[in-house]
Amino acid sequence: MDMPRYVKIAMDIAQRIYVGELQVGEKVRGRSTLASQYSVSPETIRRSISLLSEMGVVKVYEKSGIFIESPQRAYLFIQQHKAKQNLHEIRQKINHLQHQKFEIEKELNNYLDILLEYSMGLELHSSMDLHRVTIQHGSPIIGQSVAATQFWKHTNATILSVIRGDEEHISPGPNFMFEQEDVLTIICAEENLPKVNKYLQPTKSK
Repeated sequence: MDMPRYVKIAMDIAQRIYVGELQVGEKVRGRSTLASQYSVSPETIRRSISLLSEMGVVKVYEKSGIFIESPQRAYLFIQQHKAKQNLHEIRQKINHLQHQKFEIEKELNNYLDILLEYSMGLELHSSMDLHRVTIQHGSPIIGQSVAATQFWKHTNATILSVIRGDEEHISPGPNFMFEQEDVLTIICAEENLPKVNKYLQPTKSK
């Protein structure tokens, strides 16, 4: 988030005081003049001066004007607002990293599921049956990857290969995308076959 304009102006004035461009006891130009100099409204200047006054950087005397009070306070004001800006940036970075962490953990869990699927498929190969099913028009897995469908999690079946036209893709990886008319060679117990067919069933039009 960008620093508000009135804060930037206050920071600029404080910097000028700190480096000695504006001396202690010196009268600062009027709000209208400052407004013209910074190309902002008098209200914006009023807010800037109010910030500096609260920190003791300047002193506002009614009818007399604005006078420089302390370069030390000006330095503290600059450091305080820089610290606030840094804190905000750090929080933003933490939020971004937390979001990345969530996405990485989500992807990692998907790959762990796929690893488990392949491992169980190899272990149970001898005790289960091979089946072939075709992805029909309207099936919800069309256009999705193996990882996205979490096929084994929903069906208890492991995909051994996908036949597409004249080509057979053995043990398709997690990024393999399903298409209409793909023929899946799967391994699963007979009682799980209805679950597979139901999962691949075309979505009914409303």
